[in-house]
Amino acid sequence: MADFETKLRWLSERGDPVGAEELIERIEADLAGVPLVVVAKRREGRAMTKTQQPPTATPRKRYRGPALAVAIFVAVLVLPALYLAFSGESDPVADTQPTPTTVAPEAEIMTDLEVIEAGVAAVYSGDADRAVELFDLSDRDDEAIRQEAAYQAAIGGQLTLNCRELDTPGVFSCRTPYHNAMTDAIHHRDSGDTNRVVVEDGVIRAFGFPEHTFIALQMGTFLAMEGRYEGYENCVFGPFPEFCATIQMESLDSWIEWRQSLEPAALVEFAVESWYEGDCMSARHVSDFAASDCQLSADTPNQTMEYESILGAEVSVDGCEEATGGSLEQSRLTCEVHYSNAMSIAVGKPPSVTVREFTVYTNTGVIHLPDDRGPWYTFEYPEDTELRESFRLFAEAGAVQDEFAEAGCANLRTPECADLIMDNLDDWAAWYETNS
Repeated sequence: MADFETKLRWLSERGDPVGAEELIERIEADLAGVPLVVVAKRREGRAMTKTQQPPTATPRKRYRGPALAVAIFVAVLVLPALYLAFSGESDPVADTQPTPTTVAPEAEIMTDLEVIEAGVAAVYSGDADRAVELFDLSDRDDEAIRQEAAYQAAIGGQLTLNCRELDTPGVFSCRTPYHNAMTDAIHHRDSGDTNRVVVEDGVIRAFGFPEHTFIALQMGTFLAMEGRYEGYENCVFGPFPEFCATIQMESLDSWIEWRQSLEPAALVEFAVESWYEGDCMSARHVSDFAASDCQLSADTPNQTMEYESILGAEVSVDGCEEATGGSLEQSRLTCEVHYSNAMSIAVGKPPSVTVREFTVYTNTGVIHLPDDRGPWYTFEYPEDTELRESFRLFAEAGAVQDEFAEAGCANLRTPECADLIMDNLDDWAAWYETNS
């Protein structure tokens, strides 16, 4: 304890006016309700302290009995703690910190409707990771979900949910009005499709993503007519890669101007010319929106286009007139298609003329047969039927009969048949001059 008193004295010499006896006196005064005034003095450069009664206080004799006992009791409690603090020793009990207890948060529990809402919010905000957590679809894998989320965020896609649960738990009927930067630009308002949505075990098992296919198709037709279609063949039907939004947004203003001045006859001319010139992607997009099939070499339309390209076919569309049966979204045109190829040139025959009726869907930019009976090229195919028939007669009467049969020239327009015609063009032309 002597060491403790030495430390108190040392503190006093440093200017801290605290002493053991003074501490007891202060405690007594506080208990007795008599305030003390601490007066600081300096003598010979050292701080001196003393306590005195306030000037207005009436001196009175203090009884130290109970107050002194209390003061001593407090000192007994306080002084050991001060001793431990100054001596550098610690109280092992006091220093023991309680181990913090972490309460694990309860697992997030959402209702089935909240799962749908969270899934839709994730997709249309571009949160691909969250979207993958909430969607487990049989028709789209995780990568397709990620692509959809990236595309919708880039195109400004917004979907409004209006769902009601059906009798089966977890099964909902949801109306899903949808819009994006393209629909907003042309002021299109979508009332929304009604789709069946299924939630099971906290994930969405069935969901129909709304798509404005007519706008994607029309944008494709515009790009094809501008000579910029390549790369867009995967942007007609979802899920859409993110780069589709890039193409669409970069072309947005020019597409709007184009659609405002769109002429149905120009669409027919472009569709027919693309077909006979062998521009497969443009021709098939405008004819049957199947440009992605252009990589299929055995596909019959692709083979027909290659056949015409090998023969150097040339066409022009003239005299288009409006036919009856049109509407705001479609026009019916009757047009003349003028056709020639290497055979007609070889024998000096003028182009053949086929009068055809086309249905032009202006909202999509697609050309079909009347009454939507399929692609325009599947009926009354424009060609020079007389010259084609003459080559059949030439082949069957001469030395190329077997090759003609193997190439399927009697029923099909194949590249092999076109090659056979070109290889025997001069001989056929001489035969034609004699036998026509």
